[in-house]
Amino acid sequence: MDDVVVIGGGIIGASTAYFLSKEGRKVKVIEKDPTYKKASFPLSLGGFRRQFFQKENIMLGKFSREFLLNVPNDLKTINNPNPTVSMVPNGYLLLFGPEHAEEQYLALENHKACDAGTKNIKGSELKKVFPYISGEGIETATYSDTKIEGWIDPYLFHNALKNKAIELGAEFIKGDVKSLKEIEATTIVSAAGCWTNEILNDIPVFPQKHTVFRFKCPKHIPEMPLTGDLTTGVYWRPEGKEYLAGSPKPVWDADDLEPEWNDFEELVWPGLAKRISVFEEIKMTGAWAGYYDCNKLDNNAVVGKHPGYKNVYMASGFTGRGLMQAPGIGRALTELITTGSYQTIDLGCFSVERVLKQEERIEPYVL
Repeated sequence: MDDVVVIGGGIIGASTAYFLSKEGRKVKVIEKDPTYKKASFPLSLGGFRRQFFQKENIMLGKFSREFLLNVPNDLKTINNPNPTVSMVPNGYLLLFGPEHAEEQYLALENHKACDAGTKNIKGSELKKVFPYISGEGIETATYSDTKIEGWIDPYLFHNALKNKAIELGAEFIKGDVKSLKEIEATTIVSAAGCWTNEILNDIPVFPQKHTVFRFKCPKHIPEMPLTGDLTTGVYWRPEGKEYLAGSPKPVWDADDLEPEWNDFEELVWPGLAKRISVFEEIKMTGAWAGYYDCNKLDNNAVVGKHPGYKNVYMASGFTGRGLMQAPGIGRALTELITTGSYQTIDLGCFSVERVLKQEERIEPYVL
């Protein structure tokens, strides 16, 4: 019988394997596609932030940044003595219209309580800080300018976590788990992401397709933060000499990862041009689509021990936040498995029980 089996070798599975291996557990990770072509993390924009509504999500974001800064030391291996995540700490900027303002003011109280280090500005004063952005229709905005948020290379981060876990004794194998009955282990961790419901059919986590477009613009603004406009749902950031922008229109029950090409002219381009005038003259140069592992109940994570089993734990439903919360989730699951309780950030609010009881805990910041 195995000690610990982790179902899913994506960013959550790799992080969990790393932290458990650090504690001396013998971990086997089963991943159905070791190329990770359809995994959520490599198809994301790579953002990491602490601007959330829930305090627990804010604290997970703070820990992730701390962890990412220590990757060169903590994740170095004999084969990779200089791991990197290619961090770009340009910050995050979130824009809110009147319909979301009151909700955001409540969120700012949580930011302050968690010492998030974010700043707030009225829409009418937005140009004082970001002269290239129009404040039309913006009631309030939050941002960070002290290198505490930004984006990374998801593939490099996953590779560093996985390689360090392997050096610590973890084993990654190819396999397609269809049922928990196939596994004999002291502890089972489901980190199956978008395919969670296939293994745990009482958990409402399903794949949701999101399209990302690449475009070029005559004017380059390299210092631009990763910006999310909650009035349109469009989000964007620089990428080399070009830019990336996400469509605000997700697709449920998608059978493929073909980009939703029409979204560019119908939704993304108008949203970009409305906010930044130089984006009126842009040209799309490519696109891709990826899945979010979405919790249909409330867009929040499902983390913890499953009450229907003696030895099954899970972490899923991050709805676009898996990459940025992976370090904290891996650490939390390890605490729960090895000590029986959370020791650092209490994630009891994300428990499996609340989902089974249909108790919503809404996280409105979905981009």
